[in-house]
Amino acid sequence: MKQIFIVLAILASIFGSATEALAITEAKSSKKTETLNYDIFYHWGLIWKKAGCGSLNLLEETDINGNKRMHGQVFGRSLSFIEYFMAVRDTLECWYTPEYVPIEYCKRTHEGSYKAIERNIYTTTFKDGGTGIDDIENVQINIDRWRNKKGRDQKTYTSSKVTYDYLSIFYRIRSLDFSKINPGTTISLPVVSGVKIEQMKVKFIEETTCKLDKGKKYPAYKIELRFNVKGEDGAPLYVWLTKDEARVPLCVVIHLKRVGSIQCEIANY
Repeated sequence: MKQIFIVLAILASIFGSATEALAITEAKSSKKTETLNYDIFYHWGLIWKKAGCGSLNLLEETDINGNKRMHGQVFGRSLSFIEYFMAVRDTLECWYTPEYVPIEYCKRTHEGSYKAIERNIYTTTFKDGGTGIDDIENVQINIDRWRNKKGRDQKTYTSSKVTYDYLSIFYRIRSLDFSKINPGTTISLPVVSGVKIEQMKVKFIEETTCKLDKGKKYPAYKIELRFNVKGEDGAPLYVWLTKDEARVPLCVVIHLKRVGSIQCEIANY
């Protein structure tokens, strides 16, 4: 079940000593620019059952030093029959520059009896005063992960390239101009997963029509996301994005092993 909430998750704030303050500086001003609500369904054969709901928010912020940044938030929760097996309450938050350079990431997990909090703090230096992805000279990523059943893991990575997290990478993918990318093209992007660096493969499949459960249809780009772990590609996650400049996620489908699929559909577009 927790695969669903790579995409959608909700706040769980009972982590004891693991809830230390974030390192991100205080926002002097903040303006919400996007709120997207989603329904999450479990689909297996003739079974089509609502399993959760959530929202995706984006804010434009200015910190106390006058620097501009973006603040992504993902909230969601399990519902109905899922609650009998494992109640899920997770949250993902990320901060990144307007040029899609990550600043900080925090994921709070509460899935049944399992609780965890993950934090990535990025320290980035740029060449010749630049601010974009191509101007990066060095990135240091301090990773701090606490799990109630396994304790704490801490690790530091350095890289000469931008490295994303589970949330900022989706905003970066949404920024890609798929109208200029040939179908079948695959782009590989590095992402922090736990205390490791993995590769997410982003494959542009086709321009198509996204048909939602409520009967609505939208022109869309269909893409496939896969994690490459130890040289092997994992199970695919399919995403349909609107063909306009907003690249709004309309639908996400995750196929489960032998037990159907999870489908996440936008509810307010």
